[in-house]
Amino acid sequence: MSGKIHLPNLINTKKLDRILKDFTAVTGVASIIADPYGRPVTQPHNFTAFCQKFCRSTREGRRKCYQSDRFGGVESTRSEEPPIYTCLNAGLLDCAAPVVVEDSHLATVLCGQVLDEPLDSDVAVERARAIGIRNIEGYLQELAKVPLMPRQRLLDVANLMSVITKTISELALGKYLLHKHSQDYLNRLINSISDCIISTNADGIISMINESGANMFGTEKAELIGQSISRLFSDSTSKGASFEQLDRKLKHSWRGEMVALKADKEPFPVQMSVSVISAENNKESDSVAVIRDISEEKRIERMKEDLIGMVTHDMRNPILSIQKAMQLLVDETLGPLNESQLDVMRLTLGTSHQLYGMANDLLDIYRSESGQFFLVRSPVDLNQIVNTSISQLEFFAKDKQASILFESSLDPMRLYGDQRRLLRVCVNLLDNAIKYSPERSEIGITANLVDCNELDTLLPAASVSDVLQLSEGHQYILVTLSDQGIGIPKEYHQLVFDKFFKVKSGDEGERKGVGLGLTFCKLVVEAHGGVIWVKSPIEHKGLNNDYGCRFCFILPKTPIQ
Repeated sequence: MSGKIHLPNLINTKKLDRILKDFTAVTGVASIIADPYGRPVTQPHNFTAFCQKFCRSTREGRRKCYQSDRFGGVESTRSEEPPIYTCLNAGLLDCAAPVVVEDSHLATVLCGQVLDEPLDSDVAVERARAIGIRNIEGYLQELAKVPLMPRQRLLDVANLMSVITKTISELALGKYLLHKHSQDYLNRLINSISDCIISTNADGIISMINESGANMFGTEKAELIGQSISRLFSDSTSKGASFEQLDRKLKHSWRGEMVALKADKEPFPVQMSVSVISAENNKESDSVAVIRDISEEKRIERMKEDLIGMVTHDMRNPILSIQKAMQLLVDETLGPLNESQLDVMRLTLGTSHQLYGMANDLLDIYRSESGQFFLVRSPVDLNQIVNTSISQLEFFAKDKQASILFESSLDPMRLYGDQRRLLRVCVNLLDNAIKYSPERSEIGITANLVDCNELDTLLPAASVSDVLQLSEGHQYILVTLSDQGIGIPKEYHQLVFDKFFKVKSGDEGERKGVGLGLTFCKLVVEAHGGVIWVKSPIEHKGLNNDYGCRFCFILPKTPIQ
């Protein structure tokens, strides 16, 4: 056990030093605690100047002192009584008592540095020269000051020291059993976790891995201990930007996805979280990593994405066919219809436009997440786009007896953008305004040109202006859509643009829809270099109460490089 745990791990060295200090104050002898190899564990207490200034002042002298202390530990462990023996360096009298925990020798308590009679000066000089002492006269002068103590008196001191050492051993045993119990429990806990848990030193060398980790990588624990953690990952991913984080000796936690390698070099995706264990002695810190195999999650995610891509792509063709058929009927190409029949056809055509737009929204969001979303830019007039969106949803507004008021400059609002997707933005925002407006209400739409200097007063916060790439001398188009509906609580203003998010209201319940329309709007506006936000509640002229929503988005007239 001594190779795995040391006495200072069980009993604080300050407490050990306090015990020795009190012991030497009562007995008048010198004392120290050394490890089983004779190396000091505590500070020396009441050491003679002879030992401090001469016996331990040279390399050979320290070696012999450590050898002597080791000898005392071996003899004290072998014998039942604390032995009194002659120091292997200077010939002084010492005694020793072992600190033993579960039959393992953890340390030795040593005391002495006394004589029962003066040493022969010729022998002393020979010993001094053997360890490289040049100041022989000083050596002999300090030797003469070494205390004289009868052996019986020293034996009484040794017996007292033995009692103290047994108390230290019992205290260490209690701490050891507590540590062992905690360690066993921790090992059982770690090995019961299904994820891989690895601890490494400051150089990235594995010092511990649980059973699940060994099984994850298809090898034995013993084969991984002592190996670099980098060998568990592929060159293409793990030794790139991700492992640069680890190489910088992390000061905080880090998390990322990586590609790991089984023992047979088969790659598999993992999610890895790394945390640093700060060292108390300010030395380089160790790290703990939790690795989770996400192969099954990735497989399901691919299946989901493939299904979404297939469904949304294949849905568009039959919906488009229905649109064309309805358009033929509305245009009365196949024969005249009465007003009621036209109303039904217009409703069906508008619904098909909505369904087609939802399929396109979902497909574009899927493309964006897959890195396949690209704008098809051309010169467009935003006034015309807004008017087209109004015509598509005009029937739904009439059904609620809601009026749509569009205020814009007579001059075209030209920009270089993706006409189809900008139309979907306007349709989605107007559709929401109609959906959440009360009957006989008004929906206002504005489109105006603004310059760079006006944006600071228009944008809701500094964080939003960070998204928009402002450029001096450029013009921007500001579009607003306002309704008189139930509004959106302020805490949801940023969340409404998240995928599948739906606002809940105490009066109206959960808002209808799948929560993709505003996500698509944000995607398209930001892809054009613009920004979108919501304000709610809003002021209404002539009304005392503030309610409703105003969605705003700004687009640059020309792409900003």
